[in-house]
Amino acid sequence: MKDLFLKSDEMTRRHMVKGLAAGLLGLNFVPEIAAKSTTALKGGGKAKSVIFINVAGGLSQVDSFDIKEHNKDANKASEPMKSNADGIQVGKYFKGMAKHMEKFAAINSMCHTQGTHHHATYLTLTSYESRGTVAHPELGAWASKLGGKGAEAIPPFIKIGNSGDAGRGFFSSQYSALPVKDPTKGIQFVKTPKDLSEGEFKKRISYMNMLNKEYEAKMKNNITNDYSNIYDQALKMMTSKDLAAFDLNQEKDLTRERYGKNEFGNSCLLARRLVQKGVRFMSMNHGGWDDHYGIYNEMADRAVSLDQGVAALMSDLRSLGLLDSTLVVFTSEFGRGAELNRQVGRGHNPSGYTSLIAGAGVKGGQKYGKTDKMGGVAVEKKVHPADLNATIAYAMGLPIDHIEYNETGRPFQVGNKTGKPLTELF
Repeated sequence: MKDLFLKSDEMTRRHMVKGLAAGLLGLNFVPEIAAKSTTALKGGGKAKSVIFINVAGGLSQVDSFDIKEHNKDANKASEPMKSNADGIQVGKYFKGMAKHMEKFAAINSMCHTQGTHHHATYLTLTSYESRGTVAHPELGAWASKLGGKGAEAIPPFIKIGNSGDAGRGFFSSQYSALPVKDPTKGIQFVKTPKDLSEGEFKKRISYMNMLNKEYEAKMKNNITNDYSNIYDQALKMMTSKDLAAFDLNQEKDLTRERYGKNEFGNSCLLARRLVQKGVRFMSMNHGGWDDHYGIYNEMADRAVSLDQGVAALMSDLRSLGLLDSTLVVFTSEFGRGAELNRQVGRGHNPSGYTSLIAGAGVKGGQKYGKTDKMGGVAVEKKVHPADLNATIAYAMGLPIDHIEYNETGRPFQVGNKTGKPLTELF
């Protein structure tokens, strides 16, 4: 305990309190101090939960969900097939999803100007272009701040698998994502050390509360009180029955096989279990789609887990009656070039690509917008990532016009001030 306070004068108040709690209680997953939000819900839509699937690397739209008659190379290799929605074809790699296209709206006119993976992904997740002076919150963080909690003990924003950092941007850490790096292992560090008895644990909590009160009285601020509230939430989750939602072993082996026993399949299954608990926003990645060389050499194998996981997820949401209150979003950071290059691959293409959304009042089986005859450039009803995020926010009933200010007083909105929800899709 002495060592813990030796350098307290050199630490910020925030780090002092965080270090104190971690040292006393032996836990490692407690977030930083956070501000409170009293924002009221507004807007329309039925989405109590959102599952955001990012197909990382850039899925080829002309080989998947924007089939073009004139694109002979793509049609020869990807062998377009009919889906269960009139007038919508899909590439042969997506036989499972083809059975659910009457529930999906295909936005074929996605476009922006960011041609690198990092910048395009950042734009996709935040609605803003990357700037060194501002860390913008991801859509999930906005949902956490403005949408409230759906599950009693589980945080409202969860990142499943290898889907990047917490994404809270300039928001306080209360609105960070809860990371679940391995969906088969659930949440890490939620148990006290084996050598720490329940009595000793409670004693340490009592001691921490006493020190917090002394600190508050001396420094005359509420920083430790805010931290204590967050810590109470963490302790509540530790003892909640809701933690069972993270245990995929409770599912039948047949169900596990149906989703696919791989990271993405397990991620989709965990997302479904979290929807059943009322979690507001879950995001996940399916990576490896940066096909500059020999696009058709590995595309078929890679698509198996993506198609299988999404198809199983859609089947369960439908059969369980959850699709009406769950928005499923399927997108990439950009698409691929409409024409094959010399390496029989396709380059980055932010000028025209496809996103899919389903559930929560979306009128499925429709196409929105279109690209040119080859499928490379959006030419009608262009949709920016900020518009897509504003649409998701609208579906969740978030206040799209609500303004949050960062540390320097600059204003920001959930879909950027330029993003407009595509209300005609509902």
